[in-house]
Amino acid sequence: MSFEAAIIPAGDATDLEDLLVEAIQTLAVHSEGTNVGQASANDRSALQAAINAAQGIADDALNQTQGQLDEAVAALKAAMDTFEAAWVKLVLTTPANELYGPNNILLFKVRYEYEVIVDGMPVIPLMVGVSSDTRTVYAAYTGTRNEALTELTFEYKVPAGIADSDGIEVAAALELPNGASIVRASGGAASLTYGTLDTSGIYIVAMPPYVTLTAEPDGSTRQVIKAATSVYGESAGNALTVLRWLKGNLKAADFSDGTGGTDILSETQFTVTANGDYTVYARDKAGNEAVKVVAVTGISTPSSSVGGNRPVSNSTVMINSAGGITALVDSSDIEQVKRPDGTVIEQVILSERMQERVLELLREAKEPLITIEINDREHAVQTRLPAAWIEEMAKSYLNAIIEVKLNGSSYQLRISALDLAGLAERLDAEVSDLTVSIIQEQASEDIRHEIERIGVSQGFTVFGGVIDYKVTVESNGQTMDVQDFGGTYIVRTIKLDGDVANRNLVAVQYDPATGTVAFVPARLETRPDGSTEAILNVPHNSLYTVVDVKSRTFADLTGHWAKADVDHLATKLLVNGATADRFAPDGTITRAEFLTLLVRGLGLSVKEVEDSSPYADVFASAWYSPAVNAAVANRLATGISADRFAPNDPITREQMAVIIGRALIFTGYVTDGDGQTDSPLAAFTDRDAISSWAQLAVARVAEVGIMKGMEDGRFAPTEYATRAQAAVMLKRLLQYLHNID
Repeated sequence: MSFEAAIIPAGDATDLEDLLVEAIQTLAVHSEGTNVGQASANDRSALQAAINAAQGIADDALNQTQGQLDEAVAALKAAMDTFEAAWVKLVLTTPANELYGPNNILLFKVRYEYEVIVDGMPVIPLMVGVSSDTRTVYAAYTGTRNEALTELTFEYKVPAGIADSDGIEVAAALELPNGASIVRASGGAASLTYGTLDTSGIYIVAMPPYVTLTAEPDGSTRQVIKAATSVYGESAGNALTVLRWLKGNLKAADFSDGTGGTDILSETQFTVTANGDYTVYARDKAGNEAVKVVAVTGISTPSSSVGGNRPVSNSTVMINSAGGITALVDSSDIEQVKRPDGTVIEQVILSERMQERVLELLREAKEPLITIEINDREHAVQTRLPAAWIEEMAKSYLNAIIEVKLNGSSYQLRISALDLAGLAERLDAEVSDLTVSIIQEQASEDIRHEIERIGVSQGFTVFGGVIDYKVTVESNGQTMDVQDFGGTYIVRTIKLDGDVANRNLVAVQYDPATGTVAFVPARLETRPDGSTEAILNVPHNSLYTVVDVKSRTFADLTGHWAKADVDHLATKLLVNGATADRFAPDGTITRAEFLTLLVRGLGLSVKEVEDSSPYADVFASAWYSPAVNAAVANRLATGISADRFAPNDPITREQMAVIIGRALIFTGYVTDGDGQTDSPLAAFTDRDAISSWAQLAVARVAEVGIMKGMEDGRFAPTEYATRAQAAVMLKRLLQYLHNID
């Protein structure tokens, strides 16, 4: 019996042979060198090796299958693409070893050997930052479109608040967002990759100089103002070039581009002989500017005193025009006290007569708001109040508020939020032994610098002072901070200096333990003197400031009905995208994700705990655990059963309505049981489909305009809420609560 051997037909080598001719010609045309159209020795060697391998297969074509020949074609094409990318050049046409400050422009050019046609807005990604704290920015195309070109120009204008002192990095390829394209004029795609250049010497420094001013007495008739300064990017060659001073509370423009005022660059100090505001202007080599104001209050002529002791107090207590009580504190009732660490704090102690007068006037006042006004420019002021006095006030005026107003900023302590008996027990003391202190302290420059560093990566700059608000209770040498008020919101204000027009100002809390910055509820209001103040409403104490946030948007929101609302919340540091440039507005949102947004929007404290959830499916290690636990603790949400919360389930519209309704109760805008269901629900064609447990909440949120029906008239109670709907509902809620502008 004989067998005939199976014959595998040889493949067609025509494509491989044609490509070999093209590759050999390409290698011959692009000689060794560094100019456009030239390639390095290594790049040429790599292509030659690929040609040799392909040639070996082509020479043996009769013994190769079609699949093997096709693989050889693909390998040679890949080698040619890599070689082509090596002779498309990126060129930086501005100096590479320079500092780039605010509004400076980095100009890049990408040069092709062949003609290309550009459509849309190609970009060059740039990585800016230090170590792991980096962000991607983009140099945008600025050349002509739909014309044959061999050179493409790209520009990046440096914004304020960004820094990279160890050299930027440039991505190895162009990007084509939103349908942009680059094609060969002769047909086919053009290379988006290019031979990169060394950009380690490009330093971006767009952060203002740091200026700290201290006033030290020089006798009783004058003070010495000392300026301590530093700049970003000293390692990159940045340095302070201008330091000048003028009398008054001034802006950078008042220094006439650094020529006005008195130069103190070498001395870094000056002497004054009159009280008032003094402004120091600083500018660095990169062109960044900063002004810092110091208020001098300690210069005075000798005053008369009684018996050589402390001057007679001129502090007064009166009913003000708003119907509350104002206690004006005279400087004679302010004492300087040195802390154990050597820092000085000013202490204000109301005299017994002032305390008695407040209690007397409360009977006549229209509202129980006691404002203690202190005119003092020290960085730390402590107002000490006897707990017995507060307890006496609470007997008849439990809703009384004690407000401490210091140079325009203020703090309101609602006395009902103080559990004096509980605090006394924790300190093993009697209430009569306690002293309650309200402390307002300007944070150190180190803390401000840290917040500014975070702002570089998150797109904001610090606009207001960083203030540490504290309430402490002390007895018998023991002191305890009162940081949380059990859900009671405490109002504090920060006066804002400077023009607030066309700024996206957001109040934030800084947590030094975690090194994070978070949104806090606030609104801006104009004061009687025309200045602006941020009114913060938060149920806990911490470090607070106001930042100016760069406008944020997402590429997939163009033309979307929720674009304006989502952009607004993104700029308020409240919502993030599914990715850096996509919000995914029509995607669903989970129960945990919505609660995280709500807890953030209400400014609630979240605490990292090992395992405090009553629900088996809320694990302590989960990213959402602190926010879900805070929401449950404050009765904003409950589980779907006794032991299951379902944090990763999509949230339905009626579930969202119930949670928002509970937020209205929690913040005191409605009480549990308020409202009626019939009238508001009548507007929805599917009102009978709304679950009985959700009907009151749906009616409540519909009545105040926070949630509305679908275009077809339905409420759609069991449909999953989208990310866009959740953002819009959150924005309406926060504006209804006056938590955002």
